[in-house]
Amino acid sequence: MILLILGQLKDFIGRAALVEQRERGVNKRFVQLLVDRHDMETDPWPQGGETLFRDGKPVGYTTSAAYGFTLGCQVCIAVVENKEVRHDPEYVLKGRYELDIAGKKFPVRLNLHSPNLPMVSSDHPTHYRPTQQD
Repeated sequence: MILLILGQLKDFIGRAALVEQRERGVNKRFVQLLVDRHDMETDPWPQGGETLFRDGKPVGYTTSAAYGFTLGCQVCIAVVENKEVRHDPEYVLKGRYELDIAGKKFPVRLNLHSPNLPMVSSDHPTHYRPTQQD
């Protein structure tokens, strides 16, 4: 595969890697994790770099983490990687995932895309509204 620009065939840096990836498939994927059974007051908070387990085997690591107030749990971005198996969505979504935070494992829900967030309703008190006029 060669890039076609303005009707001319062009080679580019990274071409060999792209061709190999197209032949073998994707083996690394970013996912969103929602951490379950995590007590904000007593459990350690994820910081990034935590190991992600799939069915008891390490398959990735977190790159970032924060508390999602709208979702009511810790939210992490993680990389799931396996050089042996192609990572199609079915493979990634199957399995039981856990996150090791400071030596303690927590079950996580894995999402390929961000979940839908609840809409802000006009039923909220005025101090919840983003802008107010007096």
